[in-house]
Amino acid sequence: MVYASPQGLQMFGERWDRIVAERGAQAALYLADGRATTFRQLDAEARALKPAGEQVLVQGDVPQILRQLLAGFLHGVPVQLVEKDRDRRIPACPTPAGAALIKQAVGGSGVRRCQFFTFNQIAADVDRLHAALDLGSRGAGVAAISCAHSLGLTMTVLQTLFNGVPTCHAPQPFAQPLMDAMKHHPRVFLPGVPALWKAWLKGGVNFDNISLAVSAGAPLTLELERLALEQHGLKIHNLYGASECGAVSWDETPDLREDGRDLGTLLPGVQAETDAEGRLTVTSSSVGLGYDELLQQEHYGAGVFTTSDLIELRGNRLLFQQCVGAGINVAGRKLSPAEIAEKIMRAAQLDRVEIHGAPSRDPERCQDIVVELDLPQAEINAALKITACSLLAPWEVPRQWIGRS
Repeated sequence: MVYASPQGLQMFGERWDRIVAERGAQAALYLADGRATTFRQLDAEARALKPAGEQVLVQGDVPQILRQLLAGFLHGVPVQLVEKDRDRRIPACPTPAGAALIKQAVGGSGVRRCQFFTFNQIAADVDRLHAALDLGSRGAGVAAISCAHSLGLTMTVLQTLFNGVPTCHAPQPFAQPLMDAMKHHPRVFLPGVPALWKAWLKGGVNFDNISLAVSAGAPLTLELERLALEQHGLKIHNLYGASECGAVSWDETPDLREDGRDLGTLLPGVQAETDAEGRLTVTSSSVGLGYDELLQQEHYGAGVFTTSDLIELRGNRLLFQQCVGAGINVAGRKLSPAEIAEKIMRAAQLDRVEIHGAPSRDPERCQDIVVELDLPQAEINAALKITACSLLAPWEVPRQWIGRS
């Protein structure tokens, strides 16, 4: 069995034991109906979960993820985080020594792979956000987005496990379930992606008890930021990062940004530069160990990660230009063109399908999926589309269909 490093395991164990000793009777997890699980209860439940294999599969809703993560961490067994609507990817290489967390994500490259992290790398990202965003004084972190998404993971459940910040579980990211979850708390902080912020702002959500609003995963437009400020008195802070390296920069200002490309300033302890092509290269203590499969000319590991994003650096401030990777960003969810193409070919029994992203008319959606088929346009009818999409998740369905013969 591959175990996390003794030093990292001891570090986490000591932190967690201190949290339980100091806050044992306090709430670690709030459910939408106001019921709570204390830190002491969470500790007992996690210790009773005995990992049976070389890895712990962490998948499900927020309560399941929190318990499974803690169980793996306490027993020193690497945990693999998988979206509840995804199949697990078996890593293509042995788990590196010292790895405590395995993410599987598409990212900017457009290729679904596993990423490995040590306890120290996880803690570096969690603590950096905890300090810079002052999360210890913000109340409970609302888990409205998936905790298998890097933003939801680091801003909520990992803050609970590493810093004792309670997590509030919102079972659905829609307006009414979100308000039902938040109404029990005097102060909460809320991370989300621009598409969700748009829905919340237009859905009549009461933001009176929100101490901090954070947006990441896709570009935050000035129009949406202005809407929040003018109609709700709410400043949405733009946060930028990547699953491979954690948070990189954030806009800490209380006022409307002057430039929609503005990703804020580098977080403490993060260094950045651009390569010859203009892609951002990040150096920090939260950069992971690497992928299970490395593509040609990629740089990931040893504290350095080169993104797929073209970024303009103005001192410590980052301005987003464009993503040059093959990944498709649909409302903050990164999708693999190859995976979508394979499902369509299998469902419709087609020999060749090409998938790519195109700018969406809805800026909060970010990109639309475009499919090109070796068929006359007239043959791409409703019946074909229904068949071709039968194996796709709703967010994988193309919005543009192009024939090429």
